[in-house]
Amino acid sequence: MNKYLNLLLFSLMVFVGCEELKGPMGPAGADGTANMHVEVIQMTSSNTQFIDYDNYGSGTAGYLYYEHETSLLTDTVNDSGLVKVELSPDDGDTWYSLPYILYDGDNDGVEYMYTCEYAYTEGQVGISWWCSFDRSAQDWVNIENLWAVDYKITIVTP
Repeated sequence: MNKYLNLLLFSLMVFVGCEELKGPMGPAGADGTANMHVEVIQMTSSNTQFIDYDNYGSGTAGYLYYEHETSLLTDTVNDSGLVKVELSPDDGDTWYSLPYILYDGDNDGVEYMYTCEYAYTEGQVGISWWCSFDRSAQDWVNIENLWAVDYKITIVTP
């Protein structure tokens, strides 16, 4: 019993006698990232190209391509920077990193796949939409609500 009484008294002393230990304030942190550049663009039927697979201009099968020109993409960024592209199908409430893949199917097989991807080189970022089956230029226009959305391009310069 004496053992429990001593433990209770010791616990009360520690609890009542402790004060919050606080050290001096540390140095101010660095300001945000000055080398991060973000731009939100939108693909539309007027700024997006239909690229024919067959190069004959028939318009019966191809993919969509959008080209964003920027002076921020230099050889230095290509070698040691970062480029990231995201899309938002809901006006910026939710962002998805590319590649963005939509598909439908079941255990018997995949019915279709739509893929949005990006690539970049000095001076430009390209965003493209592909489909697992042939889509004509008019087919792509008919599903404009799928691809005519906001895209966030983030470039981190070294």
